[in-house]
Amino acid sequence: MKYLKRGRPCQIWKSDIEWTPFFANVDMNSGKVINTWVDALSASFPALQVLSGDVREAVCSHAFYYTLWRKYGMLPERYDWKSATPTVPFSPLRPEFAESTYMLYQATQNPFYLHVGKDIIDNIQKFARTRCGFATIHNVLDKSIEDRMESFFLSETTKYLYLLFDKDNVVNQKSERYIFSTEGHIYKVTKTMRENVHLSEKNPSNTDIPIKPDNYTRLDQCSGLSIKEFQLPITREGLGQIEAFIKYSPSTP
Repeated sequence: MKYLKRGRPCQIWKSDIEWTPFFANVDMNSGKVINTWVDALSASFPALQVLSGDVREAVCSHAFYYTLWRKYGMLPERYDWKSATPTVPFSPLRPEFAESTYMLYQATQNPFYLHVGKDIIDNIQKFARTRCGFATIHNVLDKSIEDRMESFFLSETTKYLYLLFDKDNVVNQKSERYIFSTEGHIYKVTKTMRENVHLSEKNPSNTDIPIKPDNYTRLDQCSGLSIKEFQLPITREGLGQIEAFIKYSPSTP
């Protein structure tokens, strides 16, 4: 991870250590940076950080992509962080940013992420909705559209956004019993899937007691997370650092 982390420091709490707002693409052998872009697919990384128990780092990573969203109204397919410009400016309404927003809300219950979800929905409605569906954004700079809609928009993007706001959905109420595939398919966690994973000493068969997240994630890193502390998930100074790195001014339309 020490090779991947790039960008200006991002403070979640003033008294906390500094966290890096994004991860660069590096050569797997040498650790050297091989290009200067991030893409819309990498917006799924905050969700992965949540699942690994590293919620505080996920908050900061998510803030990087949310700032990109705020700058362009959509996530460009590829963004060059050195020149601070989108080098592949189209947006096919990918699910990865919505996925990370959903996972962070499930982990923190911070209503800030509901606000982010509303932003996503509002912009999709504003820029992508057509008479017969939701179009791929051809260019995030001028919001021109293409005559096509990707299947993953319906199967993944809308699914994560729906679940974000449906707190009574069984997937949210009994989240320890379900798992998402990388393509957003929901699978029930069965006994067979658990047989070789952290069996409880009191219930070796694990037939009735579901495995809880604290059995296999580093939730000690998540202590102290509360809605009160996380009305804004990171300090305004930390958010300002990310905005400066991306060259985004909130006053800019």
